[in-house]
Amino acid sequence: MVQRISYPSAEFPGPPRITVEIPDAWQTLTVPGVQLAVAQPRVEGSFRANVVVTVQRFAADFTLEAARAGLEQRKAALPELEELGTGEIDVDGTTWIASEYGYTQPGRPTVVQAARYAIFARGEVATDVVEIVGSCGAESAEEEIELVRSIQDSVSVRTD
Repeated sequence: MVQRISYPSAEFPGPPRITVEIPDAWQTLTVPGVQLAVAQPRVEGSFRANVVVTVQRFAADFTLEAARAGLEQRKAALPELEELGTGEIDVDGTTWIASEYGYTQPGRPTVVQAARYAIFARGEVATDVVEIVGSCGAESAEEEIELVRSIQDSVSVRTD
């Protein structure tokens, strides 16, 4: 006897549908392992601001606190980390962990990142963690971080 299983299905829900609004001049990028990536047009000699969205699937009992612990672990591995602030925000009824920080790799310019994480229950079988990370160069962060935040604020995540 055999069983036939399929994807998507109740046991294996399909991926969330994610939408963001970006400025007209920004470009879409194809990046392996990333569901959605956009960036400013390339300007020689300057950091290209960008926003990247990834989705990871976990067991149904995965929590926002576990997502927060993963974020803290990721930040701890960054060189010369400068914490700017971490907390929770609400965007259209969804609670996101929001963290902003800067870091500097040897021989490279300082990068400012705004990371947001939210969890989406997928019935009793799974939880999807949506991560939205926006990055910009520190030299232009004052202007560009607001643009990155506005793209993050525009996110819409829909699940079946």
